[in-house]
Amino acid sequence: MSDSDCDEKDASAQANEQSVEEIARALADRLRAMPNRQEMTDYAVSLLRESNEEAEQAELARDTKAKIARGDPFNPIAFGIPLFVIGAVLLATGILAGPGIGVMGIAVLMVLYGILVSFFSRSGKSAGPKGGES
Repeated sequence: MSDSDCDEKDASAQANEQSVEEIARALADRLRAMPNRQEMTDYAVSLLRESNEEAEQAELARDTKAKIARGDPFNPIAFGIPLFVIGAVLLATGILAGPGIGVMGIAVLMVLYGILVSFFSRSGKSAGPKGGES
């Protein structure tokens, strides 16, 4: 990255900070003039928090879509381990031993399948050259 790119980013960040400060000052001035300013201040803060949460959710959705587009394989180990624990608890009750054994069997199959998926997805990716790396 060149110095001019860094300077442009710094200038852009400073401009953003100044505009946010101006907006905050204008909002503070308007809130001070209102008779129910505490209530309205709380409302403004809650709106900002909601907006931030929505932005984070949108970012998470974009990341998820990008991950799906890359074709990252589904790894069932994450579901197999809790299922194994649930099966063990069912087995330990004694009354539900049959369903417990069944759930544990499914969990073992999911973990084994997850190990196979992990092994083959990594070996396929490492076989070809990676672009952009030296």
